[in-house]
Amino acid sequence: MAAFIDRFLFQLTELLHVPVLWALFAMVVWTLIGIGIFLRTGMVRIRKPKEAVHAFFKQHEGEIKAILTESPYPDIRLTELVRSWEKKQNGRLDNIRFLIKTGPSIGLVGTLIPMGKALASLSGGDMTAMSGNMLTAFTSTIIGLVCGTIAYLISLKWEKWLHADFLACEVEAETRLRMADSQQMDTAVSSVYNQSL
Repeated sequence: MAAFIDRFLFQLTELLHVPVLWALFAMVVWTLIGIGIFLRTGMVRIRKPKEAVHAFFKQHEGEIKAILTESPYPDIRLTELVRSWEKKQNGRLDNIRFLIKTGPSIGLVGTLIPMGKALASLSGGDMTAMSGNMLTAFTSTIIGLVCGTIAYLISLKWEKWLHADFLACEVEAETRLRMADSQQMDTAVSSVYNQSL
């Protein structure tokens, strides 16, 4: 029974070998695409540091105006709007965070499967097959670690960009809220003054 389970598990790992190699290849492509998006975003931020914040306020201009003039609790509604935008922006990092966690794991799986084959080749005396499998094993480790490291570095910088955007957005929202409060107070004072005349 134990021998059957051993053979079954060995065959299962044999079946996983090709999908794991495809996953490693997809990780490399995914990492290259992520580097391209990161560099493009960085260039845009160098030219226009607060582009995302301006785009947010431009996109929600009508909604913000309605909140400031008509809502009974404009501070709560405006905070809710800003936080929903922040959550959406944070969601853009999910792909990179996924790669940080899965890259080394897939690299490890891609290492252990060929090492099992290499040991089987060694026991059969086939040194050529053993060296080929060991080469695949070490390559998988390197690819998994490099992809995970690059994704981690990208996420660090992107999180700094997002925190700067969130701070700028909250400052702008608070400024607009205070300006609206000031205008409403001026209107109320003016109305009381006119009634007293």
